[in-house]
Amino acid sequence: MKIILIFLMCLLSAMAYSQKPTELEWVISFRNNHIIFECSKGCNYSYLSFDSYRKVVLNENTMVNLEKNPEEKEESNFLVQYSKIGNEIFLQGIKGVGWKNITLTKDLKSKYYINQAGEIRTKTL
Repeated sequence: MKIILIFLMCLLSAMAYSQKPTELEWVISFRNNHIIFECSKGCNYSYLSFDSYRKVVLNENTMVNLEKNPEEKEESNFLVQYSKIGNEIFLQGIKGVGWKNITLTKDLKSKYYINQAGEIRTKTL
């Protein structure tokens, strides 16, 4: 019994060690009707731009369609749903980030710096 308990403790600590927390650093800005995500940590892209009225799910690779590719939910390090209503930007943390909901105001003269913990800094251009 002791051996099984020790084995389970070692296995659980190894699993916890192997699952590194997601590192994510985005700079979000706006140009006309487009939103721009610049990623400096945690992504396989450095620049992503799309029509700001689209509702999309983002991961470390780009946009994902969870309805067509449900395996992406398990395979992704993080998942964040982006949507916009009027001048309000909504980021919903689905997986791998330390926040559930972030709301930003669309401002063509500002950049928003966001990390995986949900810390937000604003810089006026």
